[in-house]
Amino acid sequence: MNEVLKAIRERSSIRAYKEERLTDEEIRAVLTAGLRAPTARNEREIHFTVLDGEDPILKEIDTERKLMMMADADEETRAKIESNPNNFYYGAPTVVILRVDKDFFWNKLDAGIAVENMSLAAQSLGLGSLIIGIIDKAMRGLRQAEFAERLGFPENYEFAIAFAMGRRNTEKEPHEIDFERDVTIIK
Repeated sequence: MNEVLKAIRERSSIRAYKEERLTDEEIRAVLTAGLRAPTARNEREIHFTVLDGEDPILKEIDTERKLMMMADADEETRAKIESNPNNFYYGAPTVVILRVDKDFFWNKLDAGIAVENMSLAAQSLGLGSLIIGIIDKAMRGLRQAEFAERLGFPENYEFAIAFAMGRRNTEKEPHEIDFERDVTIIK
């Protein structure tokens, strides 16, 4: 089977990682896949920040995420948030924050394409990965300027999406598809 189609078929979101760090070559290969993604008008408006999973700012972002989620939640949901031991990146040893020029109309679409390339590259290298949007409110909240500065966002850039990767500490079957239900072909 074609290697790209195999990676697409076998990829799933991983939510448990081994503590083992990735090599610089592995990280660079995945980032290169993101950098090679097409962007509208070849604008290349995506910037990537790579963080070690132990970086303290990730814990701060996660705390802010939980606070913001709890503010909008009912009692039962608040209890679930408080009791969940996982952080937003599930302990992955490497986290990448993608940010985009906030004035470019296609910025989020372009970031989504880049992160999908990264996800497939990670899969092809035998790594697990997770595409993350759950920190969006935290990254746009009261600490937005602080997080942007500490993460080295270029001027006029904002959070788009995050990506976690590492060596799997669990296996997860890819989701099933239903071609007949989800596809309409008009001839």
